[in-house]
Amino acid sequence: MKRFLKGALLVVAVIAVCGFGAFLYFIPPFFITPPEEFGKAMAGAAPGVTDIADPAERAIATHGRYIVMTAGCIGCHATNGPQGPDLTKYLSGGAVKFQTAHGTFVSRNLTPDKDTGLARRTDDEVKRVLRSGTFTDGHVAPGTVMPWPVFSNWTEEDRHAVVVYLRHLKPIRHQIPEPVPGNAITVRGAVEQNYAGKDYGIKAR
Repeated sequence: MKRFLKGALLVVAVIAVCGFGAFLYFIPPFFITPPEEFGKAMAGAAPGVTDIADPAERAIATHGRYIVMTAGCIGCHATNGPQGPDLTKYLSGGAVKFQTAHGTFVSRNLTPDKDTGLARRTDDEVKRVLRSGTFTDGHVAPGTVMPWPVFSNWTEEDRHAVVVYLRHLKPIRHQIPEPVPGNAITVRGAVEQNYAGKDYGIKAR
């Protein structure tokens, strides 16, 4: 009897594994949807530069757009809405909150809004952040929060192109909380990243 039960269980297990494998193999999206479709919406979210009249500046901004897209800036600097990232608010920030041993940080607004975005900063200030992670108040963003150690390998032309492109984005008013220093996490090397589909920006009053 025991041998029969063991055999029956083995048969059931084999059938279950084969059935699950068949499900994974024939599941429609992997074959009906072309691979490039999965990231099409995110890739198409980056505003174009065709409205820039000056050909030289348009060429620089085109290069900056390519870098911004391939560097994945939208991964952190999006603004979340009820159904996920709100792609109409490109790079207006607030999608991710980082808690580290150095403090709490929220992804910044990279649009050229005069009150809440990059219009408050000079080109050199923005480039310094890209080069060394050093902000205007002197604090340095940890490399685990902002991958500036990678951006530091860009050429000055690359950084300039990125700034030119960001200056041509649609200004979006979206207030982001300033960094809060302190030991938000006390375990050395630990990093907590909150991807809760929330907008961590400051709600308008």
